[in-house]
Amino acid sequence: MSSVPQQTSLHQMNASLEAAMNVSEGTVTSQLRTTSRTYFYFITATLVLCLIFSLATIMVLVVQKKEPLPQSSDKFNRIKGENCSSDILRILKKPVMTEASAYLQVSKSINSSKLNWDKEGILNGIGYHDGNLIIQSPGLYIIYCQLQFTVQDCPNKPIDLKLELLVNNQSKKQTIVTVCESKTGTKKIYNNLSQFFLKYLDVNSTVSIKVEEFQYVDIDTLPLDSVLAAFKYSRNCY
Repeated sequence: MSSVPQQTSLHQMNASLEAAMNVSEGTVTSQLRTTSRTYFYFITATLVLCLIFSLATIMVLVVQKKEPLPQSSDKFNRIKGENCSSDILRILKKPVMTEASAYLQVSKSINSSKLNWDKEGILNGIGYHDGNLIIQSPGLYIIYCQLQFTVQDCPNKPIDLKLELLVNNQSKKQTIVTVCESKTGTKKIYNNLSQFFLKYLDVNSTVSIKVEEFQYVDIDTLPLDSVLAAFKYSRNCY
């Protein structure tokens, strides 16, 4: 009789243990699901924030790209209407170029192929005599000449306008242009010739300019555009 109650008690204990295990497994499963959902929501929110930040960055870059670039300062831009001779004159007026510089306008009394120049310009450390710039200190010099030609009425043949730069009476640079090639009569042809030269010059070296058809050098309409300039670039020869 005593064995029956013992078996009943064992069955009850086993049932209780199984029920407890089932409850524990359900609780653990529920907790794991809750934790997984939390991580999922966190990762999703993080990805959304990263996407929003990336889109905002792209929009800022696109807007900046569309904005116009700032214009450079006026002091770095050439003033409209000015020519190269004005730029050279500005350079020569700077204090750094005071060692040796010259800037002369063509003389209004032109009567030969070798041009004469108005001595009322800039002569600083460079001499002048009879159409020649005279170097007074050795060094590397930049030489610039610009001449404005005007042909009021074309003759019946072409005209060769020529500018020739000479150092120590030897031709170093030449520029030539032919005008009045048309057979029909042409009036008022304006043409600008220029030369730029870099050379090491010794003391007493001379620089001069010769032209062909000198009668067409403009001394009335554009007298300020026919100039001869030189300045010392360096004491050494590279």
